[in-house]
Order: sequence, then C-alpha cells, then structure tokens
Amino acid sequence: MNPSSENRVFRVFEHAFYSIKHEGKEGKILPTEIFDALKSYAGDAELPYFSLTVNGIRFKQYVGALQVGKFTIEVLPKVDRNNQKESSAQRILIEMLRQSGFISVKSPTESNLRLNNNFILETYIQMFLEETWNLVHKGLIKTYHTEEGNEFALKGSLVFNRNIQKNIIHAERFYVRHTTYDREHPLNRILYKTINLISCLSVSPDIIMDIHILHVYFPELKDISVSDEFFQKIIWDRKTEVYRKAINIARLLLLNYHPDLSQGKNNVLALMFDMNDVWETWFTRRLLWVSKKYYGTINIRPQTRKTFWTSNTGERILQKPDIIVEVNNKPEFILDTKWKIVNDRPSEADIRQMFAYNKLFNVNQAFLVYPGEFRSTQGSFYDSAENGTCGLKFIPFIKEGKLNHSLISVFMDELVKLVHPH
Repeated sequence: MNPSSENRVFRVFEHAFYSIKHEGKEGKILPTEIFDALKSYAGDAELPYFSLTVNGIRFKQYVGALQVGKFTIEVLPKVDRNNQKESSAQRILIEMLRQSGFISVKSPTESNLRLNNNFILETYIQMFLEETWNLVHKGLIKTYHTEEGNEFALKGSLVFNRNIQKNIIHAERFYVRHTTYDREHPLNRILYKTINLISCLSVSPDIIMDIHILHVYFPELKDISVSDEFFQKIIWDRKTEVYRKAINIARLLLLNYHPDLSQGKNNVLALMFDMNDVWETWFTRRLLWVSKKYYGTINIRPQTRKTFWTSNTGERILQKPDIIVEVNNKPEFILDTKWKIVNDRPSEADIRQMFAYNKLFNVNQAFLVYPGEFRSTQGSFYDSAENGTCGLKFIPFIKEGKLNHSLISVFMDELVKLVHPH
C-alpha cells in the first residue's frame, strides 16, 4: 500500500464485506495491513463496528471514521441499492451529521466536490481547534489550588512533620504548602490532553501545523485521567460554559482513543455513529421543521417514554417510540424510523413493537419510516377497530446525490389529510 496520505484512507460501505483475497461486490480488496491492524484492535472482543472472518471484514451499521495506526477507514452509509458513489455518500453523511447536530460545520459545497481525505475525522478535529483557539484568545480560566513540595525558599506555610522527614539533612530546603493561582484548571488540562492526542494522529499537514502553533500559545499543564464518569461530573457555570463545545468534542476524541500498549504502532481512534440514530435524529429534525406550517394544530413529540412492564421488585421496562404526532393536543400517530432496506414485508419484531406502541399510547395508526423509493404499504392488526393499523412509509431522501427534504413535507401533509380528509 502506498504510504502517501491519499492511500492511507480506505473507504468502505456499511454492511459490506471486504476480502483480503478477492474483490467483493463493492469492487475492492481489503489491504492486508488494514486487516491485520483491525484484527489486532478487535482482539477477542465483539465490536459493534465490524466482524472478522478468516479472510476479511464485514462492516455493520456504524458509519464514520476508524483510524488504526497510519490508516483511516471511512465507513459510509449505503443509501442507494445500485451504483453508490463514495463522493456522494460522503457528502450525504456529512450533511446528515450536520443537520442532526452531530457536527457544527458547513457542508461540502458545489465548489468542493472532490472527495476529501479523512474528512469525517478531521472535521471533528477542526471543530475542536476552532473552539480551543477561541478560548485561548478570550483567555483561559484560572483557579486557586493548593500545592505541597520541597522549595529552596520559604513560601506559604511550613509543613513541619513532612519537612523533618524530607529535609533532615537538607537545611537549605523547605517542605511547604502554598496556594497558587494559575491555569491548572481541569478543563484546561482536558484541552491540553486532547491537543497532545491530536499531535499523535495521522492527519493533514495543515492540522499538524495548527497544533504546533497552538502548543506555543497554550500553557504546559499536568496530565489528567479521564473517563465517562469524569465528564458526567463536570459542573457548568457562568465561567466554564464557554468551554462546553470544546470539552464535548474532547470527550468524543479522548474516550474513543485506544492506544496500542503492546507495540505502539496501531493506536485506534473510533469516531463511529449508528446509522439508526443518525436517520432517526435527521428525520425527526426535518419533520419538526416542516410541521411549523401547522403550528397550533400539529405537535411533534420525540422520544416519549411509557412503562411497558413492571416487576414485583420494582424493575421496569420502558417503551420509547421515536415520534408521537399530536393533532390538537391528542396523540394520533406513532412514527418509528428504521434504517434498513425492506420490501413490503417488515420484520415481525418491528410489527409487534408498533402494536405495543398503539396500545400503550392509545393511538390507532402507526407508521414504520424507512429510507427508499417513495411508496407506501398499509396493513391492519387483528381486530383493527380495537388495535389499529401499521403502515410502511418509504422516504426517498436523496435526489441527484443530495439530501432531499421535500417529500418529508409531503408525508406530513398526508398525515394531516388522514385526520382531516377534506
């Protein structure tokens, strides 16, 4: 494999199989170096992103970027049954992530149609750098904290017992405790740790240069151990709120970085997104947008929970449909998004789920919303007067290689007509 940055990015599609021996349906052979690196990363674990076979890898429904050592694997959504182009799939993914709130950058424009190397990973890094530069320009926060240690000058208070233990033969030293006001704030240390992480990644020369310059302006701080629990305990206030965006991106980078402790050659950074979540969030936000023209009549309620089962010990199982559509403050429709390709027969598990939603939320019409060519299939549950119906709606959200929102508006209009036929 050519060691240039161009050839260090290997692009694949979700759910596709890539062999190290022969070309698959996607027309690519998986380089042996990448196979070996991913095999080393997975070890004996069952990862959500891909599964290994003897001679290849099958990717799952996660999309995004996996950087393993010097290589980056970009996993793109399979949005077309036929001849899917990597360039259009990448643009569609970036735009869906942007419109869903996963990233906050402008989408690729018509003047930038060339497939960018490592765009997904570097987009997040660029977001982090922009937020961190803003904090540096505004001035990093300072904090008071107490330090102890041996000093050649007496400052603060002398810790008498420790001074005897440490300096009984070093009369020129003092073991003291003193208060310092500096930038050794935990949030600054998180940023510094992330800066050091990025400097170790295989990214573009522009980002490496930006990191080197940032190092000059950023104070050298102590390392800090981070975990998901650590980030959850951060308390945001008036002074620290400006850090929130940068820290959220730092959290994503730091918690998804897995250093190779054995050889140090195949450190892994996984920025992967479940396409079920991306599709649900994107569709919900678009539906909220188009429903504005029915303001006062139509209300979109995402992620409403109800208890489905309760044990005698108090344990509960909750049901949570993706969307409840209320008409005049009354629940009328259940919408549940599914990122999968189906014909006119959904899975039995999906149908049972919609039946439960109808009963739990006291509605009579449910819809499974899939990506695909525009069509509908309607079906009824047994004793439909009591248990309602479940329809399939296919939304062709791609048109000429771009996201298409118009048919979501058409779908909303159809829902309104079901309640008000005239």
